[in-house]
Amino acid sequence: MIQYTLEMYMAAGISEFCIIISPEKPQLKDFITGNWTPPALPFEKDARFYKHLKRCRIVFFTQSHPRGVADAVGLAKDFVGDEPFACIMPDCLLFSDKPHAQQLLQVFGRYQKNVIGTVFIRSADVKRFGNVGLLGTQSLDGECFLITSLSDKKTEPLIARPGETIHKGFGGGIYLPEYFDLVEITRPHAIGEVDDVPIHQILIKQGKLLGVLLEGAAFDAGHPLGLRAAAHYAGRRIHSS
Repeated sequence: MIQYTLEMYMAAGISEFCIIISPEKPQLKDFITGNWTPPALPFEKDARFYKHLKRCRIVFFTQSHPRGVADAVGLAKDFVGDEPFACIMPDCLLFSDKPHAQQLLQVFGRYQKNVIGTVFIRSADVKRFGNVGLLGTQSLDGECFLITSLSDKKTEPLIARPGETIHKGFGGGIYLPEYFDLVEITRPHAIGEVDDVPIHQILIKQGKLLGVLLEGAAFDAGHPLGLRAAAHYAGRRIHSS
């Protein structure tokens, strides 16, 4: 998944990466830097991938404990500086002819506001997604929305009525550097992890969060059923090509 995500970023013209890693998963850094040989990982090296990656600037930071998405992103504050930045979760897979980040960047280029990806999910597919980030929106144009509400993270499964379609945030977005100030504002109120949901909710109250309807097939690979569906879909794509 991390290779697919990095390839997506590079296809969108992004060449500077800050990657947050866990001390419990050193093999992730080894994979990205190419510091491994089979059979350390159960597949062969992709020479083309590493050739492109060598042209990029990559910085690693370690999140010593799993304190949440917003805490992890906050580690990149000095790396980002005063520039907008992209943050797309590697376990949110979008199979599309147009890279995920490129779709976000096109809308950001028009509006210069924080923007997240969104998808419509049919009732038959909701079981493959986590129960967080259900949206209320106002349409701005055919593909872009002003987000008016975003639901909290819940432990119970996501459920929809038969025939219902759910509008949901997906994957992450392009953010202005004000994001880092909001990390510190929300941190004292966090119970356990410092999550990104409260940050999105503050941006919504301020009228500063847009959503773009993503083109492509979306899968939440952080959910067991979503991972299985993504693997099946990817397998069919490879077979058909």
